[in-house]
Amino acid sequence: MFDPSRRKLIKAAALLPLASSVARIATATDLLSGAPVQATFAVQPEQRGRLVSDTLAGLSYETLQLTDPAFFSADNHALVQLFRQLNPQGVLRIGGNTSDYTVWSEYREKLPIQHVRKDGPQRTYVLHPESLHALAGFLRATGWKLVFGVNLKIGVSAMAVQLAQAVQRIVGDALLAVQIGNEANNFEPNYDAFDAVWTPYARAIRATGIPIAGPDTGANTDWVIDYEKQYGAENVFLSRHYYRDGAPNGSIPNLLAADTDFYAEVEQIMSAADAAHLPFRLSEANSYYSGGRDGVSNVFASALWGADFMLALAQRGVAGINFHGGTLASVEASLGHGVEATTNAADLSARRDAVTSRYSAIAGDVELGFQPRPLYYGMLLAQQFAGAQMLPGMLNAGGANLTAYAALRDGAMQIALINKDATRDVSIAISGLKGFGTGPLMRLTAPSLDSRHGIVLEGIDDAVTGRSICVDAQGICQVVVPRASAAWVRLHRSV
Repeated sequence: MFDPSRRKLIKAAALLPLASSVARIATATDLLSGAPVQATFAVQPEQRGRLVSDTLAGLSYETLQLTDPAFFSADNHALVQLFRQLNPQGVLRIGGNTSDYTVWSEYREKLPIQHVRKDGPQRTYVLHPESLHALAGFLRATGWKLVFGVNLKIGVSAMAVQLAQAVQRIVGDALLAVQIGNEANNFEPNYDAFDAVWTPYARAIRATGIPIAGPDTGANTDWVIDYEKQYGAENVFLSRHYYRDGAPNGSIPNLLAADTDFYAEVEQIMSAADAAHLPFRLSEANSYYSGGRDGVSNVFASALWGADFMLALAQRGVAGINFHGGTLASVEASLGHGVEATTNAADLSARRDAVTSRYSAIAGDVELGFQPRPLYYGMLLAQQFAGAQMLPGMLNAGGANLTAYAALRDGAMQIALINKDATRDVSIAISGLKGFGTGPLMRLTAPSLDSRHGIVLEGIDDAVTGRSICVDAQGICQVVVPRASAAWVRLHRSV
């Protein structure tokens, strides 16, 4: 179980995921005998890859979540602690579908009738200054920055400007950027139509000196590239969203298979972002849209997916991933549903799960308190690697669903091994480690891939875990990673 008092969390290194170049297929004898699949990972420490941002692990919530000022509040100590433990330099994104249906209480002019759509909120929501003041306190308590979405779909730029100014005035330096509209691809037919309605908003908000980012589109890589060509110089970062698929199509095998097509799109965006010297963020992301898939998005498989997904993107240069979540009521309302959380469970943990959206990394609400979900542990593992210089390498996964990552930080070598295979244990011989000695070993485990609880992320302090590994005279170390688990190693320079 999660026990922050028994772990010492440090910033380690972002690790480079590498595709298997020589895929030996595990034989029937391997599986029947229970013998681990033999794999190799050759690290190339003389080369250097991307530097991973400290803001790698982030979270995203619906604007509707702000209508309860007690949620994002400095007095919500349990949530503050979970945010700080996840990332002391994180980025909170407030937006989602409900950002385009949010009315600023201080705007006094008449608003047009808001037309709802089938898969979106069915009414508008009123945001009051009290909620922004509470949010400012929460940001101060956590040390996080804020990305805030203002309405585009309502079509009243003056109200968006007033709200953006209020956010900047109240949260101050914690405001990283304002984004205009959420997934406008759902209500604008093409990029040119989006640009025509977005430009007056951007011009007015920029005139006040407020930083902006965008385009905060859904699965539209071409929009991001076109946006950078026009507005790159005027933005803090570029952004789009990601979901693997719709919730009805979610499954554990699907989630644990690499989304290589999306990784190719990320590389296209990073070419544009690098040319403009801009960071790129997934400002909203998670496993399956429409709130996630029960039994997939909220079980241990999501932890292994989340860690691997974050590091795969970090090695390609993505600055941060904001995993969407929040209460069931807020997410379901954003989808046009009227679902209310109901449970007769006596167990507090089960009640917290019941009131939470299926893909949220943190479960609970103000009344019941909060607890980490499986995805949280995967994010926590990946965040340990922030601030490191990634290294290339060559992985022979031996036919297993295995990824490997390596990086350097403060002279120490970081290795992460994620075994997403449901049936095969893997023994990995890691080479290229001459000059390094011993170091601690951390493991991420659970009873099974479909476990909702019982997730263990061991400490990286030797005194806590009692586990360590060492490098032999040939610069090789051996690590066994059981099926459906992950391991992390930090190797110090030998004296």
